[in-house]
Amino acid sequence: MRWTGLLGYLAAIVVAMLLLSGWLGWTGWLLVVCLLLGLPLVVLLAGNRWHPLRWSSALALVSALALLGSLLSQYAGWIEGRDGLLLLWAVLLLAVAIALFMHPMRGPAWGLFVGFWGAVAVIWLIVLQAMAAAGVLRGSAYSEWVAWPLAIIGVWILVASATGFGEPPFGRVVDALGLLTGAGLVLISIATWSGAEDLSKTIAAGAAIVYCLWSVGLAWALWRYQQPMEARRRIASTAEAPI
Repeated sequence: MRWTGLLGYLAAIVVAMLLLSGWLGWTGWLLVVCLLLGLPLVVLLAGNRWHPLRWSSALALVSALALLGSLLSQYAGWIEGRDGLLLLWAVLLLAVAIALFMHPMRGPAWGLFVGFWGAVAVIWLIVLQAMAAAGVLRGSAYSEWVAWPLAIIGVWILVASATGFGEPPFGRVVDALGLLTGAGLVLISIATWSGAEDLSKTIAAGAAIVYCLWSVGLAWALWRYQQPMEARRRIASTAEAPI
């Protein structure tokens, strides 16, 4: 799962470069150059010294912060900041969607099928959020288009949390929050399709808060997660250690 963190990190860098260049002009481009120069060193150090799942954990946590920031920007009336943070959240959500494949599931084949389309839906969402940040997609057209990938992503979170409910290291609390998060995303889509715009916004605010809590729990679970091969090595080294 090393590529999970690397993918999310590179995508986040791309979004950061776009936002900086758009908000700060030539100063943003100077920061872009610094990011590009420092990127190889950061990736090298992370690949050699950090557990691969640590990246997924960190990205899940940052995605929660990005979504919380977009919610606060919405209430503060900072539309440009909201759109930029939602784009950053969508990019980081790809790493979260891929990391969900690590969740133990009682129906692996079904989970793999739904998870594949969940990842595709996240990519679809990234494209739509980029169009919204660029000012191409606005208003009701934006809400109607975004409702489709949100529903698919919600189903993926529901399937992963329900079919492996309570399995370690995620636990019942994290999976319960996952069920609420998935249900919230699906309800946003249903309210949008029903034309209940005010209800959709209310559900979106609640779903955003629940997602933040779930992402924090997911980050903690991924931080503690040990791959089977790594766990066997640790047990073997403990057994061979002199008493």
